[in-house]
Amino acid sequence: MKILPDDTIAALATPPGEGAIAVIRLSGPRALEIADRAFRGRTPLAAARGFTVHHGRIVAPGGEELDECLATVFRSPRSYTGEDVVEVSCHGGFFVPGAVLDALVRSGARHAAPGEFTRRAFLNGKMDLSRAEAVAALIAARSDRARRASLAQLHGRLAGAVGELRDGMKSLCALLELDLDFAEEGLSVVKREEIVRKIGLIRARLEEMAGSFRQGRMYRDGISVVITGPPNAGKSSLFNALLKESRAIVTPVPGTTRDFLEESVMLGGILFSLRDTAGIRVAEDPVESAGIARAVESARGADIIVIVTEAGSAAGEAERVSRFLPLDDGHEVIFVTNKIDLVPGKPPGVSRMELGGRARTHVALSALTGGGVHALSEEMLNVVGSSGFSSDESLCVLSERHAASLLKGAGLLEGALRSLESGLTNEFVALDLREAVSALGEITGDVTSEDVLNSIFAEFCIGK
Repeated sequence: MKILPDDTIAALATPPGEGAIAVIRLSGPRALEIADRAFRGRTPLAAARGFTVHHGRIVAPGGEELDECLATVFRSPRSYTGEDVVEVSCHGGFFVPGAVLDALVRSGARHAAPGEFTRRAFLNGKMDLSRAEAVAALIAARSDRARRASLAQLHGRLAGAVGELRDGMKSLCALLELDLDFAEEGLSVVKREEIVRKIGLIRARLEEMAGSFRQGRMYRDGISVVITGPPNAGKSSLFNALLKESRAIVTPVPGTTRDFLEESVMLGGILFSLRDTAGIRVAEDPVESAGIARAVESARGADIIVIVTEAGSAAGEAERVSRFLPLDDGHEVIFVTNKIDLVPGKPPGVSRMELGGRARTHVALSALTGGGVHALSEEMLNVVGSSGFSSDESLCVLSERHAASLLKGAGLLEGALRSLESGLTNEFVALDLREAVSALGEITGDVTSEDVLNSIFAEFCIGK
């Protein structure tokens, strides 16, 4: 679809399906005129003041009444998009909202592209690009921490921090250029040691902000937990016990799980994304082998790996399974001994065990009876806390794009420092600084391209 900024666009702004109310939004230079072609009320919307609500009916182009509705008028520039906007609130359901939207399109509006309302808000200066992306992040938030982090970004915390750093670099550029003007007279405006110090501080701040993306990803997607181990160790039963519902199929037949199963659960206010995987063993069945390969690959990208073995299993079973897995210092590992209900007198509890020269957490539990499952949940939360998962969401990078721009800026500042150490003239240092300013401008949209905008807003839902 070709996007024309002068078009008047329309879309359903609420989820389709049964509901008390649905909202259809129009935005553009002809929003009031087009709405009046379908709206019948006491006052024409074109004559209405902004921030007013009007009762009436929506009719099809042939005059047939479609629904009773309320129409809310927002006048440019005091609207979400900065354009004239009309929001029609009609009855929800599967048919009525679509009929109302169709009447508005047939009256002259165009169906909106994904994210086009927010894109217009950005282009019309109602918000910077980072705040526009925060709108999508807020809608997609699946936990309270994700909501708070997205809301902080929507309120401009990231844009404000980036703006301060850009201003700092621009000031340094000005000093370097001023220093050049006085160099011919043998004067120095600023000491190089001071420039080095200030560039170092800004670079460290950029790296710190980029580093918060790991936490931001956890806020956004949840802590990824892969449950693995040998066949028939009770991995699926543990998966169900953590979810507190029977989600995975459980049978006494080894190899029942052939592919991974993924669900989310909230523990202690933190979102965890649990993945139940195929049992790890040497398998001849090609289908089971494919499932095992996917289990190993899942473990590679996990934040926490839970290795489950059966109580009474052969000594070294946990270590044997761990050899199949891509474990490194970036993986947090919890060992679980399941089915302790089958071993008389074996209580649930938490201890430490040695593996690969490192002390690991070990939890004895019974997924069947629930004994010890809460202790595992607590240990998962402890792992998150010890990995630097902060409770402060006020400034947390949620987007990989933002993190990449911050690291790009930090790299350019590193180049500026090398230029200073090499004794290069101020022109070379200022060049790196200006490029770093541009790199940060990609975050707020001061520096961007049409392709970047298309990529960002394509991820939005239609109607936002």
